[in-house]
Amino acid sequence: MDQTGSRPHSVPPKPVTLPLRSSLSGFVLLVTLGGLAGCASTGGSLPSGQGGAVVQSAVQVKPAAFRAEPSPSPRDAALRSPLYRTSRIAKMTCKLPRLEDGSWSSMRRYMQTVSGCLDRVWAKQLAKMHQSYKAPKRYFLKERANVDACGGTVPPTGATGFYCEARKTYYVLAESKAWSSKEGLWAAHSVARMHSYYIQDLVGIMDYGDELEAKAVSRDEQMLVINRSADQTACFAGAALQSMRDTLPSWSKFMARYKRDQDLKAYAAWLDRGFSSGRPGSCNTWTAPSKSIG
Repeated sequence: MDQTGSRPHSVPPKPVTLPLRSSLSGFVLLVTLGGLAGCASTGGSLPSGQGGAVVQSAVQVKPAAFRAEPSPSPRDAALRSPLYRTSRIAKMTCKLPRLEDGSWSSMRRYMQTVSGCLDRVWAKQLAKMHQSYKAPKRYFLKERANVDACGGTVPPTGATGFYCEARKTYYVLAESKAWSSKEGLWAAHSVARMHSYYIQDLVGIMDYGDELEAKAVSRDEQMLVINRSADQTACFAGAALQSMRDTLPSWSKFMARYKRDQDLKAYAAWLDRGFSSGRPGSCNTWTAPSKSIG
């Protein structure tokens, strides 16, 4: 995936969010999900003795009554995922904390609350397709860190997020310039985007992207695959965020940022499409015309 996506490639970043893989060194601050309905956290130590604790939501949905289905091929998982046939993501109560100007702790609380709400959103959505859900680990960073197991520095330069497939973990960077009371949707979108890469991984879509990238015979072919994946995570993020729209800042003002940038036109269209529809089925970028991908 591109740097706005899930794997480390030297591809120019798209919008304001991005992901990476590695082990952790440097100053890291993580999620705690206390106070969220249905959520709990468990601590663990960071690699290389860096201090801090990795936190993983205990939200799990294991629909034992459902009949297990055979695993689809990577192509079928991407082109005809049962996720696309699930209904609109239901509205949910997600009380987001107030953001304070210049406050890292405020931004961290905001991001961790969004991530806990996303666990509940996706657990319920995947249950509709008879798939269990186990929440990913996630780190919220004050500055970039080195994560050897995920390829190096996370997130990479120019990126604000990274999904590490090897660890089922995502990293979101919030530097001081983003610690603003006006950046609520930027923060929510950044977290939702990384969570969407995990969903792609969980339902098998990511395997198809890997397969196509490996078969690509030109840079243009590779970029099309990368962008199909990136645009889909934008759409999934928008669909998930619409479920908590009552407590989010103005979506139209947020989208105006992207619509002013012609390079992000396709990305913005998919992001807005997901938010407008609230349906994962509107996010099948793998069968979309290449002219709609960017």
